Amino acid sequence: MKFEWLKSGEDIHCGTGHNARHRRKGFIEKTLKGITSFFLNDIFSEEIVLRGGLLQSIDPRAKVLTFGLFIIAVSLFKNIFLICGVYLLTIILAYFSKIGLRFFMIRVWLFIPLFSGIIAIPALFNIFVPGEPVIELIKFDSEKVFGPFHIPQTIYITRQGIMSASTFVMRVAASVSLVVLLVLTTKWPHILKALTVYRIPRFFTFILGMTYRYIHLLLRQIEDVYLARKSRIIGYENSRSERKWVATQIKFVLKRSLKISEDVYTSMISRGLIHEIKVIDSFKFRPVDYVWIILSIVIISVTLRLNWL
Repeated sequence: MKFEWLKSGEDIHCGTGHNARHRRKGFIEKTLKGITSFFLNDIFSEEIVLRGGLLQSIDPRAKVLTFGLFIIAVSLFKNIFLICGVYLLTIILAYFSKIGLRFFMIRVWLFIPLFSGIIAIPALFNIFVPGEPVIELIKFDSEKVFGPFHIPQTIYITRQGIMSASTFVMRVAASVSLVVLLVLTTKWPHILKALTVYRIPRFFTFILGMTYRYIHLLLRQIEDVYLARKSRIIGYENSRSERKWVATQIKFVLKRSLKISEDVYTSMISRGLIHEIKVIDSFKFRPVDYVWIILSIVIISVTLRLNWL
């Protein structure tokens, strides 16, 4: 019992009183652990690739081609029901690819409310999208004019605005779901190699590959800087001092990462860099790949036809 603390992964704080009983981890450490776990263990983890599901068994070239066509088709859809149908299809594919539905949906909807939702909010109001009133919000004595902006006497949410915002959000959700599915079920080097097959410029795939590596490098670098600081501090530090430290370190980390990137690129040039991704694994189409491509093209063609009716 004397050495039970060795089995615990929690931080041990010396002393008693408020500081010892207070939060064991500050917001910086929690944030760093959360970001690192999200990118390294969830987004770029190869654990799901090795599960042997439906999409994992399909050739990367076939997946890149068909998923690209699906994303283009979704961008052309005007009918929200067709867009929802594609999103439902991604959930079905995630299930048969042995991806947890809760895990998959969180990865998709984590970003959508933050970006597309904020962009779509103005479309709800009759100031931007005139239409049939659904919910009345504000009523003025008369119309307001502020330079080029015309504010109607009554501001309300329109039915057309709701449809427009919903269509936009679901279009983003379906597109992001397709990309997340591709990344989770395909090794990153295989995606880059498949892109080169379709004549994507080498320099573009090279930048994607370096970005992937530098996400790892930058996260590890930030963790090392924080660990070095933490090892020199005894006792508890309040949130205010932690925020102040973060502000002072942003410039340092950015400057250091730029220096590292320049050094790495210079060393690669000196070793004969040709901006080409080399992958040892070889690709070979099988009957299941042809079936997947044909079935995907049929689904895309039918939905596009329904969209134009």
